Amino acid sequence: DQWSFDLQRELWRNTALDLQYVGSNTSHLDRSFFNNTPAPGPGDVDPRRPSQKFRSRRMIQNDLIADYDAFSVILRKRMSHGIQADAHYTWSRTRDMGTHSNGGGQTMDNYDIWRDYGPSNWDIPHRFVASYLYDVPFLRNHPQPVLRALLGGWQVSGVTTLQSGSPVNITFGQDRANIGITGQQRPDLVGAIPDLNCQPNSAGASEVERRQLINCYDASAFALPAQFTFGNAGRNILRGPKSINTDLSLMKNFTLHGSTRL
Repeated sequence: DQWSFDLQRELWRNTALDLQYVGSNTSHLDRSFFNNTPAPGPGDVDPRRPSQKFRSRRMIQNDLIADYDAFSVILRKRMSHGIQADAHYTWSRTRDMGTHSNGGGQTMDNYDIWRDYGPSNWDIPHRFVASYLYDVPFLRNHPQPVLRALLGGWQVSGVTTLQSGSPVNITFGQDRANIGITGQQRPDLVGAIPDLNCQPNSAGASEVERRQLINCYDASAFALPAQFTFGNAGRNILRGPKSINTDLSLMKNFTLHGSTRL
């Protein structure tokens, strides 16, 4: 199910404001899980399985959900006075219970899928994109044809993107719950949710900066859960580094004949 609302208003000549809301709710998504997994508890795993006729039994069931809400503010300016621009800010929230279950993704607790309801892997709360073009007016109409041809007719354009970081899930390798599955279990959150302080990975990064990509959050905020239990930390509760990127171009237009340009 999807719903939307869009309100557009002209602010002044060649400039308009657009307010948009989009929401959706998806149900009956595939879940790949092993329904012969025992509940957390002590003792050997196999004797505690619900069915003793099987060891591992993979099932496909359609009971996962996902939802999305987004509000956008868009300012559009058509070409006038040598300037064209489009500024787009979006606040959004994407929640689901798992990512690509048929590709190996699983919920932590096969019998309580709501433990995994949280930010999706592609949840980006804040995103701003601005595209712009400036037709440089200098010497464009200079009476000297040589100066006009060489120094006039330049354009500068670019796209700037700023966005929040992607979610980061915290897991550990032990089978603390003793259910026969590793790599999916999360720890206990024992303090405030820590911030990630990771340096961007770049070819010119120093050795110190590269080391900061490891252990770049306060691990003391997490602890192993009690034996034979799942941790209380939510899925994807950390947030990776934000992204800031600008692409610029410089162009030169040559008038060939009449309205024909190169």
